[in-house]
Amino acid sequence: MTDIEIKLIKFLLTSSVYSDNAVMKNLGINEEELAKAYESLEKNGYLESYSEYEARNPKTGCSSNCCSGGDCSSCNKCSMDNTFDTSKVKVITVKAILEFETEI
Repeated sequence: MTDIEIKLIKFLLTSSVYSDNAVMKNLGINEEELAKAYESLEKNGYLESYSEYEARNPKTGCSSNCCSGGDCSSCNKCSMDNTFDTSKVKVITVKAILEFETEI
């Protein structure tokens, strides 16, 4: 694991949400370095895409017709898919938390 990857994981563990620009500014890295770090961390199981996270943790608490037709106003638990583009969202895995939580 590179120094940038270690710093990135530790930085991400300090809060819940950061933009790529905030990460780059705080770590003093460029977009290419960030992309390489994300790719490596995903490959090694420290980060995962939001779609992978959702596949392992299906939504619960919605009635069978809550999200019919994409309208979730009745329970508001399924609306993430329709409201936000999550294609660039990275989720910190349990592996990263267990390995780095004592170092923060």
